[in-house]
Amino acid sequence: MSGSTGLSLFGAITRIFSEQKGASATFAAIVMPALIGFGALGVETGVWFTIKLQNQSAADAAALSAAYEVIAGKTDPTGELLPAAMAAAAPNGFRETAAELIYPYSDGIARDAIAVTLQQKQGALLAAMFLSGVTITSKAVAVIEVLDNPCLLALGAGGTAVEIADSAQLYMPGCSVAANSTSGSAIDLHSGSLITATTLAAAGEVSLEGNPIDPTAPPSEFDLASPARIGAPAVMDPYATTLTHAFLISGMPPAVECNSRRSARVTIYDGNCAVTGKSLTHDRIRLSARTLISGQWTISEGQTVDLMPGTYWLTGDLTVHATGVLKCSTCDNVTGAGVTLILTTQSKKIGTVSMASNVQVTLNAPSAGQFSGLVLVQDANGLPAGTTYSSGSSAITGAHGATLNGLVYFPNSSMTFVGSPSDTGPKCLLLVAKTVVVNGASSLETEGCASAGLTDLPKIYTAALAE
Repeated sequence: MSGSTGLSLFGAITRIFSEQKGASATFAAIVMPALIGFGALGVETGVWFTIKLQNQSAADAAALSAAYEVIAGKTDPTGELLPAAMAAAAPNGFRETAAELIYPYSDGIARDAIAVTLQQKQGALLAAMFLSGVTITSKAVAVIEVLDNPCLLALGAGGTAVEIADSAQLYMPGCSVAANSTSGSAIDLHSGSLITATTLAAAGEVSLEGNPIDPTAPPSEFDLASPARIGAPAVMDPYATTLTHAFLISGMPPAVECNSRRSARVTIYDGNCAVTGKSLTHDRIRLSARTLISGQWTISEGQTVDLMPGTYWLTGDLTVHATGVLKCSTCDNVTGAGVTLILTTQSKKIGTVSMASNVQVTLNAPSAGQFSGLVLVQDANGLPAGTTYSSGSSAITGAHGATLNGLVYFPNSSMTFVGSPSDTGPKCLLLVAKTVVVNGASSLETEGCASAGLTDLPKIYTAALAE
């Protein structure tokens, strides 16, 4: 009996190991947790990828926002750029605080760029059997690019900064207008006026008769190569640190009275000396280079003043009455022989310019030397304490306007302007003022400024994503 029982037990065990019924269920029971885990990992990976896409949009917005802060003159990565970047990331769904900003940033693609990296820790739920969580990283790199060089820059922060008066025309197809005013009519066209330009960039808005326009569908008065930019960053004055009081008065001659003589009914004054403006009353006058004209200077009706190539300093107002002539007959815009007129001070008062209708003004800047590219400049930067202006406005007008080549720089004054660049040689007429009223047919140009000696131009910047 015992032997039979042992054989029966051995047979039962053998049958158990050889039996295949229920194997699939057993295998499924073993692998099912892994299959569920991999499926959960796939689902959660999709969620993480969606979060990464959202955070990438936030990183892009953050980098662009920081870039526009740099355009506005802010450069502190921690104190200025990162807060702006985080403020831009939040509306795009980024709620974390783990962010890194590098400026300036350079790699094989971008130089002097702004890099923003956002990190978000995400715990695992369905995929917890494989890992506890992940860190989702998103990076964006923004670069600053030059959009255009404006040939009219209005620095005033409020009110109408650029005004095109009734029936006036401003023709500047190769350059643009920039206005730093945040007003709803920062750049305003009046009835019957026209403007042709590459674009308009205003910190505020562009308007027609005080009513803001739609930049994407401007009225016919606006002939623009690209849509106007409203709410644009302010354009920096590139001359604020170079055209200082100390720089402009360097080389100014001593207050030694100029000698004069008569020749062929022309009164000729020697240079490297000083003459009072009130004494310049002869019908025909020729002034030599490096002359200091002190006090108020008036060019009367029918009077002609011929400037020899060189630099002239004025310490009072310059007034040119109707039919008055101010020219440089021996200047040559093609060869670069020209003049620079500097309104400055020796008694804490700086004069302004007033040119009436029917004047004849033909001046071009020198293309080389200390004041290359400068034709008419009002002292404005780094002035002695207590310095003021005789007036807050200047006017260069006329039936046909003035012919000027070079930089006209009045950053602290309003300017009423009618003028055009030279017809010959490199054409360059760049106007920088606090506010500008264009009061007649005028044209501006920057294409020839480098050849005319003016190499540092204002810049309208824009930001773009590089990575």
